[in-house]
Amino acid sequence: MSFTDVDGIRGMLVQMGLGTPSSRAFTVGGIVGVAMYALGLPKESFTDEGDMRPLKALSPHPSATNVHFLVVPVGAAVAAYLFT
Repeated sequence: MSFTDVDGIRGMLVQMGLGTPSSRAFTVGGIVGVAMYALGLPKESFTDEGDMRPLKALSPHPSATNVHFLVVPVGAAVAAYLFT
């Protein structure tokens, strides 16, 4: 096994397999999504039983909400793609 020199944050990201913006965005979105789901955030996106509510724009269901669960993870992934 050979070790290569890792110079800075970019070198470390490449060594970990996160050398492209799309791979970093996918990783960030996944981590944020799992964390948000584990914490049950945003609270408006979940029923009292823990089920996800549908998005009001896509569903006529009476308990539908305007705050969807995937907004924050997708936003985090887009930010990671654009700014890293």
